[in-house]
Amino acid sequence: MKGVVMGRVLAVIGIALTAMYAWFAWWLVGDRIQALQSMDLNEVGDFLAGAFGPVTILWLVLGFFQQGIELRQGTTALNLQATELRNSVVQQCEMVAAQKASLLNYEKTLHPLLRLEVTAAGWQEDEFGVEFKISNSGDYCESVVVKLNGEDMRPGRRDIDPLMTGSNCVVAFMGLPEWADLNVVIEYKMRNGTSSSQSFLVTHRYDEGYGDSYSITKLSFLS
Repeated sequence: MKGVVMGRVLAVIGIALTAMYAWFAWWLVGDRIQALQSMDLNEVGDFLAGAFGPVTILWLVLGFFQQGIELRQGTTALNLQATELRNSVVQQCEMVAAQKASLLNYEKTLHPLLRLEVTAAGWQEDEFGVEFKISNSGDYCESVVVKLNGEDMRPGRRDIDPLMTGSNCVVAFMGLPEWADLNVVIEYKMRNGTSSSQSFLVTHRYDEGYGDSYSITKLSFLS
């Protein structure tokens, strides 16, 4: 809007100065205009060039100022577009981050909430064994595999398929070192088909009056 006003002001100034110059030129040459008929063509050309030269320069200068105004307007518009593009990129990044967070939160709801308990531990038929109870209070999971110390201890691993919400199962491992710390990893597939696992550290404890026992610490999710 400001550029339009300035353009109109320059046009008014140009017209006013041109009219003043035309009036001055007529006052200066008016009574001698008939002398042009007796002049050579090159002299007439020199006269016209000299007469209209100042007007040409005037409009050239006004056009230069008008172009400068338009360039400034174009630069301002480009800066506004660049700002809008930056804001759009920021908004898109925020939307992508929100979508990722929403997806991660959704995936977390698909994980089973597993709990591990030691229900029995001791010697049986010259072998030391530990019995675990696995409870699921989270979402349904299938293709469940229980591993002990990352090795195939006898029976090595147990397949539990599926482990429903609110259900539990019992897994026993024999042939273990007596009262050693154990690492239990429970692998499974979630409802969306993604594989994941949860791990537990089973630590041996000895208390006078109570004897040997195990304490359990849940470690992190291993996707």
